[in-house]
Amino acid sequence: MAATFAVPQAGDSNEADRGGLLRWQLACSDRTLFSHFLHLQGEYYHANVATVDCQAETYCGLQTKSAEARQPQPPVETKSKPFAPSKKRQQPKRRRGPNRPQSPSPTPEPRDPEVPAALPRIEGMAPQLTGAPGSAAAAGGAAAVKPQFHHYHHHHRLPPRHHHTAPASFLSKLAFWSVCSLSLLLAFILLSPSSAPAPRAAPDSPRRSLHASPSPAASWGGAAWEKKVRASARVRRPRGHSVLVTGAAGFVGCHAAAALRRRGDGVLGLDNFNDYYDTALKRGRAALLARSGVYVVDGDIADSELLAKLFDVVPFTHVLHLAAQAGVRHALVDPMSYVRANVAGLVALLEAARAANPQPAIVWASSSSVYGLNSHVPFSEHDRTDRPASLYAATKKAGEEIAHVYNHIYGLSLTALRFFTVYGPWGRPDMAYFFFTRDILAGRPITVYESAGGSHQTTISRDFTYIDDIVKGCVAALDTAGRSTGSGGKKRGPAPFRTYNLGNTSPVPVTQLVDLLEKLLKVKAVRKVVKMPRNGDVPYTHANVSLAQRELGYRPSTDLQTGLKKFVRWYLEYYHPDLAQKQKQHAGSNGKGPRGQNGSSSSAR
Repeated sequence: MAATFAVPQAGDSNEADRGGLLRWQLACSDRTLFSHFLHLQGEYYHANVATVDCQAETYCGLQTKSAEARQPQPPVETKSKPFAPSKKRQQPKRRRGPNRPQSPSPTPEPRDPEVPAALPRIEGMAPQLTGAPGSAAAAGGAAAVKPQFHHYHHHHRLPPRHHHTAPASFLSKLAFWSVCSLSLLLAFILLSPSSAPAPRAAPDSPRRSLHASPSPAASWGGAAWEKKVRASARVRRPRGHSVLVTGAAGFVGCHAAAALRRRGDGVLGLDNFNDYYDTALKRGRAALLARSGVYVVDGDIADSELLAKLFDVVPFTHVLHLAAQAGVRHALVDPMSYVRANVAGLVALLEAARAANPQPAIVWASSSSVYGLNSHVPFSEHDRTDRPASLYAATKKAGEEIAHVYNHIYGLSLTALRFFTVYGPWGRPDMAYFFFTRDILAGRPITVYESAGGSHQTTISRDFTYIDDIVKGCVAALDTAGRSTGSGGKKRGPAPFRTYNLGNTSPVPVTQLVDLLEKLLKVKAVRKVVKMPRNGDVPYTHANVSLAQRELGYRPSTDLQTGLKKFVRWYLEYYHPDLAQKQKQHAGSNGKGPRGQNGSSSSAR
């Protein structure tokens, strides 16, 4: 707003004073916008806009500042006459009465510390008043005036150094907050949990859940670890193999690794010891292998970094891939574990083998479940496998197709073995013969399924194959696998790609299996016969092994009764050593074998 000032009356003789007042008022009006601009920038000296009493003592103080505090003011153009500042930069203050001409003051008064030294001076801006605050003017009789103005020094042209105050302050604040923001950003990045290294798993962790993703930090690495790996994989016979056995703490893997070690091959095991069934049983198998000189690495088959390290430390000639998520019914509960282990795990292994130099030949475990709803019996390798009845079967079928791709593109030698219902000592607790034995000894009822009709048998039948026969087929497949032809990830020539059935060729009804267990355990089973649900099981399996006989020399030699005798003996020794000891003593006194064993539900557990 423009500052208002009371102009002297018309009878006043000091016309110069009245002209000066008018020029001051116009100059203030021209600078009103500049004052508002300074307010928007935040560069103002006071926090309020008030009406200030322009007292005589205030103007006397403003006019008596030292010469050092006075700055020249550029002229202000008005309609009456140009306004020019004094040519002297440090002109002393003039004191005058209402009718007395201006005269220089010989001695400048000291500057008031309460008034800024940079306050500009406009000559002739107002008549000088003397007297106490609120009194009338002295000898001239001019009336006391009360100008209203919006911050005196905002309405006057600032000295040159004040023109740079706002930009400098703004830049300094901008620099300060920029530094603060960058500091906070760097602190957030450095202290973020995602940038912190993941903790390594405990080396002796006894259990690994199926529901968790494979741990990226396994218990492997280091000079001592590499020394054990090389020692276990060292070949001890002429023309022997250096074999990586995955799933070595599993049922088939444990027996196959032990058989290879006995004949002098170098064997290194790999297993993740998951909790699909009792991990104590898996640790017991690993301890059994350790006594024969086979080291089992605790790691996951889907860990690409671990696989690359193993192939870097040991130039394996063969891989026996038996690691998988087994079980048909459990796929209804945890389907993703089957995809991770049976599909992603196989691909990770094939990738590591493809990149290895030399490339190993690979023999891996498929399953008889790939035949699915096939009604042609016995099952032959050229029968349909495009109608799986379970997710487990689908993952195994997918594995066979993936294996064909790696053979075709990268020249890997690949052999798929379709196992038919393997049983024997150190078996899997989720298999029927295993939990039938446990429940019969405990006096609990067992469930026996009947087919829903339209099949070859009234009750469910399986081609039970003893573990020793399966191991013979695995070893024969390794010996005849040939060589992979890839080098540097590229195929250099055709490589073997084979598929074989490994079964017993003698299907047995499940009811007959229960009869044999009752005789061996000397305990009558409590049976509960129900219709087979649609949970992925098939009613009948029967293997045609003519191709394996012809090319591998595979000839199964253990019937179900003989195999179950061996299994029951091991089961009692492992889970019921006191009962096994009594049965041995009883058998020795009668001169009989396991047929003389006396087991009852009262002595079990």
